[in-house]
Amino acid sequence: MRRTTTFTRIAAWPWWVWAAVVAIVLAFVSLWHDQSVRLVMFAMGPTLLLWLPMSRVSRTRWLVALALAGLTALAATLIHFLPRGLWEISLACLAVALLVVAAARLAERRRRGPGSQAGVAVPTLLFAGWLLVVLCCGAVLGRPGPFFPAADRVLPMPDGLHATVHPYDDADCGSGSCMRTMTVRGRPGQSSEDVYAEVKWHVKARGWGRGCRPVGWLLDRTTECIELAVEGNQVTIFLSGNRDDLRRVVTID
Repeated sequence: MRRTTTFTRIAAWPWWVWAAVVAIVLAFVSLWHDQSVRLVMFAMGPTLLLWLPMSRVSRTRWLVALALAGLTALAATLIHFLPRGLWEISLACLAVALLVVAAARLAERRRRGPGSQAGVAVPTLLFAGWLLVVLCCGAVLGRPGPFFPAADRVLPMPDGLHATVHPYDDADCGSGSCMRTMTVRGRPGQSSEDVYAEVKWHVKARGWGRGCRPVGWLLDRTTECIELAVEGNQVTIFLSGNRDDLRRVVTID
């Protein structure tokens, strides 16, 4: 007599039970504060939910669902540590998920034969429609535009230097660039030239190079730039988020 294990019993759950479990997990994950994780869930969550009614073999359903969940977790982790690769990692995750689902459907077809298509037609069409929605949303959200760089691109300053981040609004944005400013005061008795030299060394150590750098890898061509100016006894830092590719522009000599 064949012994039924716990994993076998779980794998034999109806697809709607799996869907309910996945939906509850996604609801909790959606509360995550990291926007990057939410973006991955937006793309992968419905993919996982729609796979469940598409599958006809309980064991395959369980294995593929586990693989998709692991792929989602891997993508979210990579984006957390490599935020510049947000779009590339998200698209790669979605492409691998498609390959996994397609391979699983072919394996089920070989094992069970063509079978009735009535039970999988609707989720398959929804799956295709969802992919179209994700690609369209990605094309809209990925369109380059001006933005305000985060202050932590240069903060915190070295010990002894005091930085003040100035508020900004829509008036600080143009058609191709948004600008935010902060001022840095030095230690008592420190000259503005010394403060400038120290701030310049600091921003170069933070990876600013010649002053402009790309925000993303290949798909995101926007750039952020930094400029320094001595004004009175303090140094003013100008941070700009640019729609165009300005990585060759030199703002720090």
